[in-house]
Amino acid sequence: MPEDTWIALDFETATAERSSACSLGIAVIEGGAVTDTGGWLIQPPGNRYDRRAISVHGITPDMTADAPTFAELYPRLLPYLEGQRIIAHWAAFDVGVLRATIGLYRLPVPDTRYVCSCRMAQRAFPGLHNHRLPTVCGHCDIPLEHHDAMSDAHAAALVALHCSRAIGAGGIGDAVERLGVSVGRL
Repeated sequence: MPEDTWIALDFETATAERSSACSLGIAVIEGGAVTDTGGWLIQPPGNRYDRRAISVHGITPDMTADAPTFAELYPRLLPYLEGQRIIAHWAAFDVGVLRATIGLYRLPVPDTRYVCSCRMAQRAFPGLHNHRLPTVCGHCDIPLEHHDAMSDAHAAALVALHCSRAIGAGGIGDAVERLGVSVGRL
C-alpha cells in the first residue's frame, strides 16, 4: 500500500449506546485520492432502535433484521483496521463506537491509529462559523448526504484531502503534522 494510505470511516448507531452500530461506511484514501468506498448495514444488539436515532439516519429494524452483527462482519472489516490509519469527522464519536462495539463482542483490538478530520478543518479553515461536516463540506464543495454512513465517510476523506491541499501539504500525514493534530490509538 502507498505510504499515505488512510481509511475514513463513519458509524450510525441505533440507540444512544455507543455499542449499537447499525451502519458503517468507509472510504480508502491512497496517493491523494479516494480509491474505494464501501458500506454495510449492521444488526445492532437485539435489533433495538430509538425513535430519535431513526429520525436522524432513517435506518429501521426492518432494514437490519437480516444484516450481520458487528461480530459477523468483523472479519471483513479487519483489513481496513489492522495496522491502518483512520480518519473520522468527530473521531471521538466514531472511534468510541468502534471501541464499544469491539468490546461488546470481545473481539481482538486492532493496532489502529486515528485522526479527526474536524480537528484538521478547524486548523486549516479557522474562519468557518463551525466545523460540523455539512459546514465544512459546503465550504469545500463536497457533496454530502448527511447521516448516510458511506456518504459521511467519503466526505470525511475528502475533507482531509482538502485540508492537506489548502495548507500545501504533501499528503494527509504531512498535513496532520503541520496542523498539529493529535494522532490517537485505538
